[in-house]
Amino acid sequence: MTGSIGNLCLHDRRGIPIAPGDVLKVFHFIGARRKRHYMYKQCLGFKGIGPNHDVPYMKFGHLNLVAGDEGRDSYYLERPDGRVLPDYEIVQSILCDHEDRPRLASQPVPEHGGE
Repeated sequence: MTGSIGNLCLHDRRGIPIAPGDVLKVFHFIGARRKRHYMYKQCLGFKGIGPNHDVPYMKFGHLNLVAGDEGRDSYYLERPDGRVLPDYEIVQSILCDHEDRPRLASQPVPEHGGE
């Protein structure tokens, strides 16, 4: 299973497509003594928005134990337009297959935080 509908998908910093169920390590900020701080998110699948719910967006949860769509900040949406999210890295997947998924063509991997 890849995280795409047709050709719509997002990729982590290594070019691996993000699929529903993936747990992602997301760069947050650089603190004192150059310590890098991260947040963890989970891809919850796709959500259709618009008047007919026909525009697919990827839904990412904050791992804050808020059930469903009830919480104000229980998730956020990203447009699956094929881009690479340079501050996101897949750390775990449901089927443990994220390392075996086909990657984008070889590209330099930027450091977290733009350094």
